[in-house]
Amino acid sequence: MKNFLILAAFVLLNTAALPKGTLVGMHTFSVKLNGKTTMQQFEDAVKTKWVPASSKAFSCQGHVLKFVRGKSANKMGVLIIYKNDAERNKFYNPDGTMNAGGNAANAKMKPVADELAKLGTMTDEYTDWIVQ
Repeated sequence: MKNFLILAAFVLLNTAALPKGTLVGMHTFSVKLNGKTTMQQFEDAVKTKWVPASSKAFSCQGHVLKFVRGKSANKMGVLIIYKNDAERNKFYNPDGTMNAGGNAANAKMKPVADELAKLGTMTDEYTDWIVQ
């Protein structure tokens, strides 16, 4: 429910920027930090390295969301925006697993993913929405 409210607020504030048919994915990552890595260091790496590389490899826009309150300690949010569902489907099967296009894009992400893995790991829960 909280994810829906965040997404709804974002969509309402940016209606002109999100045309009808746009696919918006709300991702919540549970983070497990390695060693002395801080959450801020991990978030910075995701924001400055992983999101730009992912956006390029998967032909989407990514936006890091900062946790401010609620039940999401040691979690971070990323908003993923595709032009439409067909663009998303170039990389993912309907069940969320990667198809051949997704595997190729993920291979391009390997150097960045390997660097991020030195700081910690992320597990993902997501919900996709289409702007009406």
